Amino acid sequence: MENKPKVVIATSNLGKLKEFTLLLPEFEVLTQDSFGIVPEEEVGATFIENSLHKARVASKATGLTSLGDDSGLIVPALNNMPGLRSARYAKDDATDAENRQHLQQELQKLGLQETKAFFVCVLSMLKDELDPFPLITTGTLAGTIKVSEQGSEGFGYDPMFYPEGHGFSLAQITPEQKAVLSHRGLATQTLRQKIYTFGSL
Repeated sequence: MENKPKVVIATSNLGKLKEFTLLLPEFEVLTQDSFGIVPEEEVGATFIENSLHKARVASKATGLTSLGDDSGLIVPALNNMPGLRSARYAKDDATDAENRQHLQQELQKLGLQETKAFFVCVLSMLKDELDPFPLITTGTLAGTIKVSEQGSEGFGYDPMFYPEGHGFSLAQITPEQKAVLSHRGLATQTLRQKIYTFGSL
């Protein structure tokens, strides 16, 4: 059997790793944890900066192609929070449940049971640390964030997020369905097109 090209996913989020294994079947998906890479603090002012930084750190440490993912939930009614702090909304090292609870509290302070929201994903793929032409793609999923939670699939804010035009939350669908619909799935679809267009790997 032909060996698949390797790609290091610059994340320690198990939910993201499972999704990328599904979304990138032509690659051997490796985790940064398996190389002992300790995630650095995210100090960028944008999703793009953070995504690129993550990819560079992983590529420098491994010498392999790397993929940085910076994703977040944008809630206009909350001044676009949690935004860049989506994984640390309640506090540093917060669990998914703690972040959801904090979001529920912030919405209830405004008397909101639901409001417009967006999931955003920025992916950056580097062949090596000094790659002058990183492949960068974005994916955006519009929908509604609700105080009530539904479903047990997915991770993060999925149980509270209802995609536009659908009556279910992201936690109520299968991983395969989410791969087609989600912000990460959309960003990955575009990334795969770029990989083959530019013959990057």
